[in-house]
Amino acid sequence: MYRLHELGWNDAWESAFQPYREKGFIPARLSREMKNSYFVISETGEVSAKLSDLLWKAAKSRGMLPAVGDWVAVLQKHATDPYVIMDILPRKSCFSRKAKNTFGRNYYKPGSSDEQVISANVDIVFLVVALDADFKLRKIERYLAIISESDANAVIILNKADVCEDYEDKVEEVKLLYPHIPVHAVSAIDDWGIEGIHSYLAPGVTISFIGSSGVGKSTLINAIAGDDVFTVGEIRQADGRGRHTTARREMLVLPKGGVLIDNPGLRDIKVFGSEDSLEAVFPDIIKLEKQCRFSDCQHESEPGCAVKVAIESGLLDEERLSSFRKLHRELNGVNKRREQRQKYMDVLSYKEKRRGYYENQG
Repeated sequence: MYRLHELGWNDAWESAFQPYREKGFIPARLSREMKNSYFVISETGEVSAKLSDLLWKAAKSRGMLPAVGDWVAVLQKHATDPYVIMDILPRKSCFSRKAKNTFGRNYYKPGSSDEQVISANVDIVFLVVALDADFKLRKIERYLAIISESDANAVIILNKADVCEDYEDKVEEVKLLYPHIPVHAVSAIDDWGIEGIHSYLAPGVTISFIGSSGVGKSTLINAIAGDDVFTVGEIRQADGRGRHTTARREMLVLPKGGVLIDNPGLRDIKVFGSEDSLEAVFPDIIKLEKQCRFSDCQHESEPGCAVKVAIESGLLDEERLSSFRKLHRELNGVNKRREQRQKYMDVLSYKEKRRGYYENQG
């Protein structure tokens, strides 16, 4: 049994839900999703639910379907009937990535430029990076690019400090690039440094965990929760990393306050969103670009290029500039494909309206 405010409910959600309440719907939060089934948590506990036919047919993309963390309007007509998800409340934040490419240049099909919502209505995203072979600044940049688009606050957790002799240097390296983002070094397996994480937990605050497979997200959540709420895989002898065990997104409500969402490890970090999101990830490069002589400077052979001067003087890593360019190209490509897909959908909608008009005339 839960109180709605423990799940993140507040006056703003209550106001948005009022039209649904008048129809006899009840508010619930989506806690788990699988292939064709969902679980939601309401004041009566967690129950399974299915999508209404209308909601399913209205979804033009994967991003319009319910995701873990969504607040939904649920209906149960009779005590023996299944719970039905009738609608999704507008998201206050949406943590997404680009879905896997599966249809080449068929822009109108899901997968070509579609959005995969990782979790919704998140206040804080814990980016968990292991201080072993997983520690790569380029990978952190990719993760931060999708976090910055979500309207959630980022916190970087450098786990497995127990296996890294120079973990303090790694912390300073990350802080130097992102002085505006909190960075914590911890050892989840030794329960070391966890006290610093507890300061983010509070009733109604939702935290989503992301990271690659084997970085110790489940171990970290167990350490925070003070109980073995998630299964932890065995350690591989080859590389000393935990086996990936989280198979689905799942929401957990902590007894002492706070909502945690665990996500499967991301093997392929595909950026999604506007190109403006790169400003939060590469503030140093954006600042240098404004100092270039030409506003359209490509930072190659142009005179008066502040970016080139910074690289030559050692103030900017050339690999970081290369990463910035690559992510910029990827986002530009995704957005072009989305525009082309939208144009196709607009034409398709226009044809359907014309066909309906002439059928009515006949």
